[in-house]
Amino acid sequence: MADAAPLSVEYVIPSDDLFAFQWRAAYNSALARRARRLSYAGWFLALFLFTLVPTIGRHGLDLSQFSLGFLVVSFAIAVLLQYWLERWLLRRAIRQLLRDEQPDRGHLGTHRIVLDDAGVLERTVVGESRTAWAGVHRVESDADYLYLYTSPAGAHVVPKRAFADPQAADAFHQYSLRHTATSA
Repeated sequence: MADAAPLSVEYVIPSDDLFAFQWRAAYNSALARRARRLSYAGWFLALFLFTLVPTIGRHGLDLSQFSLGFLVVSFAIAVLLQYWLERWLLRRAIRQLLRDEQPDRGHLGTHRIVLDDAGVLERTVVGESRTAWAGVHRVESDADYLYLYTSPAGAHVVPKRAFADPQAADAFHQYSLRHTATSA
């Protein structure tokens, strides 16, 4: 079933929007969450083994020497330090990348996205790109943005504030979902 008219939206991407996308990709993605869980498991295993070593003596394992309190406290401290350090370093790295971005050179600046039966057309001051629906990896949404992923890590970031109302943003999102589902 073909839709009657294409949908389009024009918006400006400031560095805050680009930061939000990079943060989401690097911190909130499924891959990032899985890596974080694995690192926490690594901390727990290392601290468990460190706590277990004093229980090994000449006469075998003496579990009365095992310090559950040390394990719990040191694990909590390690997780909190990693959480804080990871977020601080990530913010710093993303801000460094954003310092190199220039307005109206591709990522920052005015974007126009047009959705039609053929795919996604994006226009900026420096160029134009068309992606067929079969090339749209996935479509996601959060409270502030719509993401049209054209690769596993690259997306058109569409701020919901660019739409006249929440219903227009939802229509854009549903149109994208419908077309990516039919192209799969």
